[in-house]
Amino acid sequence: MERMRVAIAGASGFIGTALAPALADRFEVTALTRSPARAATPHPTPGVSWRHCDLFCAREVETALAGSHYAVYLVHSLAPSSRLTQARPRDMDLVLADNFARAAAANGVRQILFVSGVMPQSYRFSPLLWSRREVEMVLASHGTPLTALRPSLVVGPGGTGPSLLIDLVRRLPLLLLPDAASSLTRPIALADLVRAIRLCLGQPERFNGAFDIGGASTLSYEEMVRQTADVLGLRRRILRLAVLPIPLVSLTARLASGAPAAMVGAIVESLPQDTRMQGNAVQEAIAPKALSFREALVDCIDPATKRRRPKPRQPLARQERARLRSQSLVRSIQRVILPPGQDAAWIGGNYFRWLGRCCWPLVRSRIDAAGNVEVWASVPRLKLLALRYRADESTPSRQVYEIQGGALARPGAGRARFEFQTLLNGRYTMTAIHDYAPALPWYLYLPTQALGHWLVMRRYQGRLARLAR
Repeated sequence: MERMRVAIAGASGFIGTALAPALADRFEVTALTRSPARAATPHPTPGVSWRHCDLFCAREVETALAGSHYAVYLVHSLAPSSRLTQARPRDMDLVLADNFARAAAANGVRQILFVSGVMPQSYRFSPLLWSRREVEMVLASHGTPLTALRPSLVVGPGGTGPSLLIDLVRRLPLLLLPDAASSLTRPIALADLVRAIRLCLGQPERFNGAFDIGGASTLSYEEMVRQTADVLGLRRRILRLAVLPIPLVSLTARLASGAPAAMVGAIVESLPQDTRMQGNAVQEAIAPKALSFREALVDCIDPATKRRRPKPRQPLARQERARLRSQSLVRSIQRVILPPGQDAAWIGGNYFRWLGRCCWPLVRSRIDAAGNVEVWASVPRLKLLALRYRADESTPSRQVYEIQGGALARPGAGRARFEFQTLLNGRYTMTAIHDYAPALPWYLYLPTQALGHWLVMRRYQGRLARLAR
């Protein structure tokens, strides 16, 4: 019999690198990657194959999921990937999740499995954890059964949280911890998370919904710091402060570990205040053989050097990294509130007509009978942008305009497009620019065109909010 096929989004990341080989004995595994070079390289595990896919492109995602029976979604945006990215990580996450959920529904995928995060019991949600919850809702919003596994901290080689913890303990003789460090949590080993995924995948009827999972031991974040110092053979002083500004923690962690400040701040801010795991069938199944935090941490550290093990993911070639940097493509995503009864088709036409009035007399906009848009500068008279309406890719909930020319666009650098995407049953609309190559160099683009676009979108957000009220 032909084996079932599972597609993994985020297969080159921390969890995906361990998961793809672990599923190859039961499934034909399609590992999705945004790197053409990696996609052209055979995967080292038999039964696993790379497939190129830009998750920001709905058409590519639908093609990539063709023939898949199940899908695993491991994508998280902790920080912008480029200086030319104008988007909050949680807004990028919504666009990516909606593209994936639409593609799964279009291809008849039987189950989406998502690794989320454990949720607090009270109303106090950090932005990072609320983003995880929003992604859960979006992935389930198009009809495909969703299994959401909710661990707290996943401990394994190459993980962001464990790597940050090891670097801080190894390099700082005095560790200042926020008051939330006394909160109890239940970290889980990467191997146990993989076991939980193997258990749930392929059984959407039995494992439908959200499941809290954890390892063998419950301990505080302060105790995790102490155990890390003990495993490294170091003596460290720990001081817990009632008030510890997150920007200060982010800066200290960045200097000590080299991790992006935005990423560190998001992790520190998500330390739970009152997390309590809910008992469930998945946790009961993995608990008897679950590893403790100390056992999982030992696997993250090289015993010879007492440093963290490198990420096991397959690295990009130097030429590929240079090619991605040289493209200098812009991504800009803003979330707007959609007035009741309207959809993406309405907001597309409304925005471009409003743009001409908003920026008058400096900028004018034209829309022809086919929906194509031109944006002109009045003095001097100059066509700034030309956008072609893609009726073949547009639906009432998604409108696509391809940027095909104009003085502000650099030709031939990518498939630039302006999209309006409605999600969560009309709760939000994401206005997004993807793969746009500005004609201006980045050091001029950022303080001029990028700033202007941001100000215009903020004003448009206010207009739609007033209409919604």
